[in-house]
Amino acid sequence: MVFAALLPLFFQAAQPSADLRAAYDVDTYRLDLRVDPATSSLTGTVAVVAKVTSGPLSTFELDLQDGRRVTGARQLSQPVTPSSALVGQPLQFAHENHRIRIALPRPAQTGDDLRIAIDYEAKPGPNERGIRFGKTPDGKPWVSTSCQVAGAHAWWPCKGENEHPEDKFAHLFMNVTVPVGLFAVANGRMTDRTKQGDWEVFRWRHDYPCENYAVTLNVAPYVEVKQDLALPGIDKPVPFHYYVLPQDLDKASVQFTDVQKMLEVYSEAFGPWPYPDSKFGLVQTDFWGMEHSTAVAYGNSFPKWIAQNGGPDPWRARNVFFDYILIHEVAHEWWGNAVSAKDWGHLWIHEGFGTYAEAVYVEKTMGRDSADVYLSTLRWRIDPNFTMFRGKGVLPSQAFNNNVYYKGAWVLNTLRYFVNDDVAWWRSLREFNMRFRYKNAVTEDFQAVLEEVTGRKWDRFFKEWFYGAGHPLLEGRVFAEGDTLV
Repeated sequence: MVFAALLPLFFQAAQPSADLRAAYDVDTYRLDLRVDPATSSLTGTVAVVAKVTSGPLSTFELDLQDGRRVTGARQLSQPVTPSSALVGQPLQFAHENHRIRIALPRPAQTGDDLRIAIDYEAKPGPNERGIRFGKTPDGKPWVSTSCQVAGAHAWWPCKGENEHPEDKFAHLFMNVTVPVGLFAVANGRMTDRTKQGDWEVFRWRHDYPCENYAVTLNVAPYVEVKQDLALPGIDKPVPFHYYVLPQDLDKASVQFTDVQKMLEVYSEAFGPWPYPDSKFGLVQTDFWGMEHSTAVAYGNSFPKWIAQNGGPDPWRARNVFFDYILIHEVAHEWWGNAVSAKDWGHLWIHEGFGTYAEAVYVEKTMGRDSADVYLSTLRWRIDPNFTMFRGKGVLPSQAFNNNVYYKGAWVLNTLRYFVNDDVAWWRSLREFNMRFRYKNAVTEDFQAVLEEVTGRKWDRFFKEWFYGAGHPLLEGRVFAEGDTLV
């Protein structure tokens, strides 16, 4: 039975104005999804396992964009595994203003574990963020997801990361049913694929903490290419899988020869590959790119293949030094996915460190002088009117600004010169990443690591460069004595 139409007044009268999503932490999401390109529709069930941190809690709140239809909710009767039955007691719910409010049968106390399942369906329009039903150049189905800023709740029910970036889940299971002939790619490692008549089920799991917007689903007639990589700091081969359209297989085989060196550079600079029990994955998409964890969206132009075979590059301006999407989006596996901002005001931990990683790649492959030249090409993008700190408690739409990218990279480059000790510098970056890996951090956490490693205080630097707008002014007096300034 669907109770959505019956309960809005009940929830408005019974619940306080406090954000009830702050009363629990998510441990596990399981997404059982059916993708039907023929009707451009997505149907399925999302199970959530969460621990109550501030009870008693009588209403469980999740986010789901209006326009997606919730058809049921229930409290599950058994633990959630990748293949457990999602059955249990039906619950009353209301879905309005992008929020799902589910009435619990009895108040949950602090420390209680909740297991809730939500049935829903979505039929997105062609210009909506979240999930998109498109076509390959030869007319085959091509389904992709991208939801940063819009929020993961644009396409699946979850605790929205736009207002709760601090709650990274620990486990993700995704079981995706698609028509035979298509391949469904998600985060983590594929554990099974099974045909069921004209449909096929792909089962994926990712057992690492992650932000919701880095969850992805991609469906197309992909060709899968597998190989193993030996990477610094990992004592076993790391699976490298890429998924591309058949007509672009030759291009990808040329372009992705850069992957080994790129991962080596980042592993040595920032710490070993963060997800050795999943995979490193690249997935061709019909948009430019996105840092989906272990399944990075790649929609660039294959510039290395173009350079070898001729032809125009529509992204030539961004691909001068390297394949921009490959180098930038993969850097987010360390900065953004492994270490995530606790508050969107500190977004530079994702984008500034990620942009600086581009310069690190240039330095390690072309030399320090080339890295300085590369950084010089970014300076004009810095806006003197905005700070890198975007404000406490802001939304992603308020946080994104050129300065979190380009000023962020330049501040790190400037800080390296102030440290004036490359051993301490690289140790600080690596220590920051490893100490906060799979966790959330703010700028003061990086400052604390830097002070610990260098034995120096950096309050003034961060006050001026992170919290201050523009460039600090140097004040002083100059005197003339004859022809000399003193």
